[in-house]
Amino acid sequence: MLKRSILAATLAVGLLATPSFAATGIHGRGANAQAAMIAETAGSSKQRVQVLNQLCENPNTQHRCVSLKPSVQRALDDAISAPITWVGHQQPHAGQFWVLGTVRFNGSTATTIVSWRDPGPYGCFGWTSLGWERRHGGWTTSSGIATEGCPAGA
Repeated sequence: MLKRSILAATLAVGLLATPSFAATGIHGRGANAQAAMIAETAGSSKQRVQVLNQLCENPNTQHRCVSLKPSVQRALDDAISAPITWVGHQQPHAGQFWVLGTVRFNGSTATTIVSWRDPGPYGCFGWTSLGWERRHGGWTTSSGIATEGCPAGA
C-alpha cells in the first residue's frame, strides 16, 4: 500500500510539472512560435524602438521583404519587450530601427536574424542571428552570433 501511494504521488508531481515545462518552451511553427523566436533574437530593450512593418529574408539589406500578416504583428507585439512603433521606413528621430528576418525552417533546425541601426548620421548598427534545434517537441537555441559596428569618429 505504501509503495502504491508513493508511486501515485510521484506520478501526480510529474504530471503537474509537465504542463508548466511545456508552456515555457517554443512549440510549433505558427505565428506565436515565430514571434517568440524573433523576439529572443532581438533581445530586450526598455527604450522605444521603431520596427519595419515587414519581414525580410535578409534584414541587413532589406531584400525580399513581405508585409506582416496581422496575426504575426500581434504575436510580435506580445513577444517583444520593447515599446514598438511600426514603420514603413526608418524615421530619423524615432529611436533604434529594427528590421526583423523571416524564420527559416529546415527540418529540425531553424534560423532567425534581426538587424538594427541607431538613428543619426553617426549611429551604430549591427545584427544578431540565432540557430534553433527541435528537441523534445520544442525549439531551443543551439548557436548564435552578433556583430556591431560604428562609423569612424562616432
